[in-house]
Amino acid sequence: MKRYNLRTILIGCLFVVAALACNLSLKLPSNPKPPVPGLVPQASDADAFEQNFQQAVNQAAQSGTFSASITQQQFSSWLALRAPGYARQQGYEWPLKDVQAGLDNGKITLYGVITQPNVPETPAQVIFTPSIDGNGELAVSVESGQVGVVGVPSDILKNLNKTIQDALASQLNQIKGHYRLTSLNVAGGTLTVSGQVVR
Repeated sequence: MKRYNLRTILIGCLFVVAALACNLSLKLPSNPKPPVPGLVPQASDADAFEQNFQQAVNQAAQSGTFSASITQQQFSSWLALRAPGYARQQGYEWPLKDVQAGLDNGKITLYGVITQPNVPETPAQVIFTPSIDGNGELAVSVESGQVGVVGVPSDILKNLNKTIQDALASQLNQIKGHYRLTSLNVAGGTLTVSGQVVR
């Protein structure tokens, strides 16, 4: 029977550990990437986000039906320029900078850099699924979240989900009377909602 010395066994173990470490690092998730590289938030696009919903409110008042479409450029600009103030009005701090939203495949992909005290600035991504709830109103739920290569803390997810849902729903809540959404589509960089006033 052949005997191996301790040195040979340790060298063999180091090779195995190194090979496993190299293999594991290839399977780790990478940092999130912005959905629209090079996007520059514009005040005119943030205004257009609000104006598109205001036109839907006016349509509802005149005809009883409405439709609003927003682009990812408009939504991203609104989130980058107006979401921090909106969040403060709601009693919490907006945790992101360099924020943008992708609108495609029935999902809202929110990207930004987390800015929290005592935490290094880290890229983050949260994917939301918008839907129409049983009352015909807009609902938004978190599908997944990632900060760097790990998950997003639940308190940050909760605040982001609230802001996304409230930002969209508050625009529709300007409709006089109760409304019911009849369609919701998120595709090709555009989110479109349609509905009718229920008397």
